[in-house]
Amino acid sequence: MIPQPPPGAEPAIGGMPAPPATLPARPDAPSPGAGPRGLPAVDWSFPKALLVGLVTNLLLAQVLVGSIVFLALGIANADDPKVIYAGLIGDAAWLGFMGLWLVRWHPGWRERIGIFGGRRGVRDAMAGLLGGVLLYPSIAIIGLVLTALFQEVSGRPTTTPDQLPQHLNTPESIASVILAVFLAPVVEELFFRGILFRSLRDRRGFWLGALVSGLIFGLAHYEPAAWQDTLLLQTIMVFTGVALAFIYERRGNLVSNITAHMLFNTVGIYLILHAR
Repeated sequence: MIPQPPPGAEPAIGGMPAPPATLPARPDAPSPGAGPRGLPAVDWSFPKALLVGLVTNLLLAQVLVGSIVFLALGIANADDPKVIYAGLIGDAAWLGFMGLWLVRWHPGWRERIGIFGGRRGVRDAMAGLLGGVLLYPSIAIIGLVLTALFQEVSGRPTTTPDQLPQHLNTPESIASVILAVFLAPVVEELFFRGILFRSLRDRRGFWLGALVSGLIFGLAHYEPAAWQDTLLLQTIMVFTGVALAFIYERRGNLVSNITAHMLFNTVGIYLILHAR
């Protein structure tokens, strides 16, 4: 009886053994689609991640919810201090819409993104705090260099634009702290690192994912001002986004990013409010 090749394999030719149906992977080859620190690869693409950001943030949270809040609070323009409340509610809505998308269409999203509590969560949270301690002075030095560069190019004094309205009362100041220190780090890390960065990183590698998500993170921090001031803030945020992606890559737990971002924003909001 003539032996038959296994299903899917090419038949033997000229007495030579048939090649295997698939070539075995090299032992030292990286596993395709693996996430940071061995996390499972995310199951959404970069275009889908961008679309989710546009729909959940711009359309639903800002246009729909934001319009309702502006009308309810009687906010006439962006200089009204009550815009802080609109930002707080808008970010909470964005977090809710993203959560609905993840729960409905991506079961197991927490394991893929990497949100771990327990002892590991405590360790990674402390590592994130240390990262935040190192991050702020590093970004401050980069900011000084960029400020000198933009002043040289524009020929005008350059500084980052105000990110908070003037003349905040006590409740509005408290709301700005809650937004900057607690809510924004959670929302931004979930989208920009957990969803957007991972959609590229798991398929194209760390640097492309970090640079592209960092660039979009910077663009999202647009503040209307003189062009050199606006561009200075956005460029600083690009470097910040890349650094936060590096923390995520090293720890594989979004908790680290959130605590690093919290500490970074804590220093920033303190300096802003203390200077007034």
